Amino acid sequence: MPLHRAQIPIEDNPFAELAAHLPSSVAFIREALRDPEANVLVHCVQGISRSASVVCAFLMAFYGWAPAKAVAFVKAKRWIAEPNFGFVAQLHEYEKTLQQHHHQHHQLVHNLQGRAR
Repeated sequence: MPLHRAQIPIEDNPFAELAAHLPSSVAFIREALRDPEANVLVHCVQGISRSASVVCAFLMAFYGWAPAKAVAFVKAKRWIAEPNFGFVAQLHEYEKTLQQHHHQHHQLVHNLQGRAR
């Protein structure tokens, strides 16, 4: 099985710009998981904040979860996970972006259905 890799050069710092990387990170994970035999490893140096935040973003995008639910789920699976306050704030901003995309998609579908009649 081929190995695919994506690396995000970001510091574990509450003021680091993680949000800019979330759409591409989520897309990378989603694309990898299209193969039912695939496994995805998301990691950082300690597995506490950066990788946990990226997994939370994926859960939010894939399942429509709120940031708090995604963080609680990740923490239940990896007790040491603790996204820093800046990354949690960016997850809330990412949630707004997801909601806007969801609303735009539904608006487009509604408009297309109106034209088809």
